Amino acid sequence: MRALNFVDCAIRVDERGTWFNLLLDKPFIPVARQFVLQRKDRLYTAELKEFREKRSLDANSYYWRLCGDLARAINEKPEEIYLRHIKDIGNYSVLCVQEKALSGFEHKWASGHLGRFIETKESKIPGCVTVLAYYGSSDFDRREMSRLIDNIIQDCKAVGVETLPPDKLALLKEDWDAQGN
Repeated sequence: MRALNFVDCAIRVDERGTWFNLLLDKPFIPVARQFVLQRKDRLYTAELKEFREKRSLDANSYYWRLCGDLARAINEKPEEIYLRHIKDIGNYSVLCVQEKALSGFEHKWASGHLGRFIETKESKIPGCVTVLAYYGSSDFDRREMSRLIDNIIQDCKAVGVETLPPDKLALLKEDWDAQGN
């Protein structure tokens, strides 16, 4: 089941219990109808979270092109530059993890995600460690991706790597908005 977006909601109570009604953002969503018609008589879970706009693949491609150019200019690996930028954005969750579970958590958190990594700090809770779990750019919304690109542009300009002129960069950002990213 994919995520469904909604624009309003309400609570209704009747003899069967409490209902949570959603006003979907589109008049007819086949996947919602299919779920209702095919669901089985069992317990389900729904996760509610605020909608976050996705960034465009063009933004990702542009970032990695500049990252490669910068890496060649300063003789560093693009992945190291990327991880430094991820840390600079500061998009992370703070968690308390038992020391014995730390390596398993780190493996699951970072597995398959170049930009996801953790940092640890001492915890005041015995047997635990405070974890900063950083999100990678695949988790970023448009605003965060824009900051990531601004960071790579600043670094590129500092060492003379050519970037898009401000007017073309503004057009690229407008295009992200027009695409709904």
